[in-house]
Amino acid sequence: MPSPPVRTLGVVLPTLNSMAALPGHLRAMGLWQNLADQIVVVDSFSNDGTWDFLQRNLRHPNVSFFQQPPGLYPSWNFGVSQLKTRYTYVATVGDTITPDGISHLLRHAADLAAGVLVSKPVFMADETEKDADIFWPVDDLINQLGVTAPRALSWLEVFLFTAVHLDGTLLGSSASNLYRTDVLQQFPFPSEFGKAGDAAWGLQHFADVKWAVTPDKFSTFLRHPDTTAPSDRRKWKSSTRLDTVLRTAMADAVAAGRIPQSLVKDYGLPELVDASGLWLEAKQAFDRSRSGRWPWYLSPVAWGVRSTRERQRARLMAARDAILARLKKDSGAGS
Repeated sequence: MPSPPVRTLGVVLPTLNSMAALPGHLRAMGLWQNLADQIVVVDSFSNDGTWDFLQRNLRHPNVSFFQQPPGLYPSWNFGVSQLKTRYTYVATVGDTITPDGISHLLRHAADLAAGVLVSKPVFMADETEKDADIFWPVDDLINQLGVTAPRALSWLEVFLFTAVHLDGTLLGSSASNLYRTDVLQQFPFPSEFGKAGDAAWGLQHFADVKWAVTPDKFSTFLRHPDTTAPSDRRKWKSSTRLDTVLRTAMADAVAAGRIPQSLVKDYGLPELVDASGLWLEAKQAFDRSRSGRWPWYLSPVAWGVRSTRERQRARLMAARDAILARLKKDSGAGS
């Protein structure tokens, strides 16, 4: 008896009181959802009609509907746990992707044997109007590495650009990325970091997952007010500092033999994390100085904090450039 065919694309659709953007989102999904083999809806007990609207209007031969308690990453993780497909796409409400974009991600994730394939979206002010671009960590990676076509990333490249951008995430928007389902089932998104669970995931698993990036843009990211749940805000404020997360992940990867201690030492990676931690600390101090009643520029103390932030940022960029130069030199020597 022949084995059943392997289903390729699974879609997780997480919702929480998403009615305002949901009709347009389903219209956009309708352009490509025939490429999906399975769709899992995870609703966080919406009370604005989202749940009923989805059950009436989302049509697919293999769709299932679940309700789970509120929580961004627990909802994602639950949806992923229900998938039987090779790849996972998270269809965040308000963010869109083209059919060609889905095909691009599927094709190159397979070609590159990627556990996660990252791309950057176009920013939108609403469903029809583009917004100003924002420089994201993936922009720095693409620019500095000269990426002009989809390609795999070494663990060292991933480490470098996650360490340099602790205030962001190399993943960017998951509605622009594609993940191997078994990777997310083995390494679910952490919930103890509040709204920064994807950033922490990237730090924790820089050496566990084969990363890839594409410079092509085929998705959108809707700019909207921060709707982070109060519980997630509290978790973020009390969570482990991200430089500590990366330092721990680096030590664990060395101990497990996933990365060589000799390269960690030769490339000065502990010093890079130290520099990034000092910059993050200075940045947070400056951000706090701007939260008072009076404009920060009227405070000599705030100016001093700002100067410290700029000095630490310059130190961090110098460390990045030194590692990039070493990478280029070593790559040339091995070619």
